[in-house]
Amino acid sequence: MPKITPSQVDKLTDQRTLEITQAVLEQHFDLSAEGYLCHTSDLWQVLLTAAARQTYIETVCHDLDTVPDSNTIRGYLKEQLTPARIGDLQRACNRALASQLPTWLSDHPKEIALDLHDEPYYGKDDLTDPDCWVCRGEARQGTTRFYRCATAYVLHKDVRFTLAVEFVHPEDDLPPIVRRLIRRVKALGLAVKSYYLDKGFCTIPVLGWLDQQPGLSALIAAPLRGKKGGTRALAQGQRSYRTHHTFRSTQYGQLSVPVVVIRTFRHLKNGRRKLEWLVYVALNRPDLPLRQVRKRYRRRFGIESSYRLLEQVRGRTTARNPALRFLWMGLALLIGNIWIALHWRYLQQRGSGPRRVAREHFRLAQLCQFLCRAIEAIYGVIAIIDPPNVKPAKL
Repeated sequence: MPKITPSQVDKLTDQRTLEITQAVLEQHFDLSAEGYLCHTSDLWQVLLTAAARQTYIETVCHDLDTVPDSNTIRGYLKEQLTPARIGDLQRACNRALASQLPTWLSDHPKEIALDLHDEPYYGKDDLTDPDCWVCRGEARQGTTRFYRCATAYVLHKDVRFTLAVEFVHPEDDLPPIVRRLIRRVKALGLAVKSYYLDKGFCTIPVLGWLDQQPGLSALIAAPLRGKKGGTRALAQGQRSYRTHHTFRSTQYGQLSVPVVVIRTFRHLKNGRRKLEWLVYVALNRPDLPLRQVRKRYRRRFGIESSYRLLEQVRGRTTARNPALRFLWMGLALLIGNIWIALHWRYLQQRGSGPRRVAREHFRLAQLCQFLCRAIEAIYGVIAIIDPPNVKPAKL
């Protein structure tokens, strides 16, 4: 984030918000435009407006008055965002995300969540094409095809910073993705208390690699599957308990790991309770009390709220270009980090005790309004539509 003089720290304006956001983007990403009517700043301002409005580049260019044409914007993006450059785009996203982390984040060991996130895709691309990044998954939101990313997230009170992102190719194996995310977390200099992994990571290769890492503590949700020999067979008894369970696979063999089986109740809307069993793989967590397991893991659900926020600042596209779709995902994650960083730069509350910020004074929707207003002030908006000069048809 650019340096701010003391006179600028007092107030956060819409123009200042745009300057900070655009400076981060231009510093860490290689996208550029040096045309006669379209410059790099125009490119990023159109993308930011589309993200803040959750809409398309075409819609933004039709609404702003003196902005470059949408075909010009898309031409620059198509030329620079190719499937071969997705790796460069990923590295740029990770550099930008890391640039917004506060220095105090490394003061004490933190709890880190790893998660898989899918964005639905409704096209009919050839899944055998090596340049196709569409992953298959369980049917939801009307499709079984998704663009997938894996993220590492810090959990610290009300702070939700995205630490790293990995764009997932359908042929990628999960263990290398987990290794790269953990390696990036370590490169940031963060001391890790424990990792919390989504049930999508509960596979024998991932569990086997995690179990071999000395000093690595992890809690992984395990789906209830199978009747005989599966995790569903653990759902019995009158209380929660610890045990060892052997996962078996025809492809990867078998692996025995310590698990925690939690017996709990889910409250229904009609006021009744329904018995529910939860199974967690607990690696290097022998001292964690049973009553704390579910409570600790539920903290990682803060990452789900981050994805809801992601959808509030993700631009839309109908293009099949995977690099453009990943750009929208990475840009949304980055805007979330910038939003939280602005809280800690401008809205930190003074006083003794733990660090606090006035979160309620600057919502994410307000950040979007700030960006839109600042960009509309630059280009103006089309407020009057002149009807075409067409002769009326003869009756």
